[in-house]
Amino acid sequence: MHKFDPKNLKKLDNPTRRKYMPPYKTLEKFGLKSKGTGTFLDIGCGIGYFTIPAAKILSNGRAIGIDILPEMLEHAKERAEGLNNIEFKLCEEYKFPIESESIDYAMLSNVLHEIEDKNKYIKEIKRTLNKDGQIFIIEWKKVETNYGPPIDHRISQEEVIELFQSNGFKLLEYVEVSKHHYGLKFIK
Repeated sequence: MHKFDPKNLKKLDNPTRRKYMPPYKTLEKFGLKSKGTGTFLDIGCGIGYFTIPAAKILSNGRAIGIDILPEMLEHAKERAEGLNNIEFKLCEEYKFPIESESIDYAMLSNVLHEIEDKNKYIKEIKRTLNKDGQIFIIEWKKVETNYGPPIDHRISQEEVIELFQSNGFKLLEYVEVSKHHYGLKFIK
């Protein structure tokens, strides 16, 4: 099972990633609106690559980033200094410190392929979402690339759709993310 190594922190925010997956534009593609409201949960937030822009876009809402690695959260907190509608929390892999049915938008970017028990993980995400809550998924396309996880560790778009639909989610749309990533938007 491929897990991200925190020693590769610089890979999480670099000019190439910003070129192919600009965080603000990517969040807008999923439907976040400027001066929006609601609560956004970035699951496996890493350095806050999407959490911080979400807090800025949802200026009348709030953003929460959760991660299993304390060193990621420390880095994210430093980057978010000055924002008052954002918080970062340490979580366990299958247990999030989030109130049930309190989240309007959740995001899972390049995380699902790292999870062993995907059904258990998706059930925990579902628990946090309100009745019309949406989940944004970004994953590596299951094709050979010169970077990213090995192809046999990647999860296809069809597999993700099947997993979420079998857990009671409805596919809303496909989102064009980048030449190496696909996006899917589901509603609870």
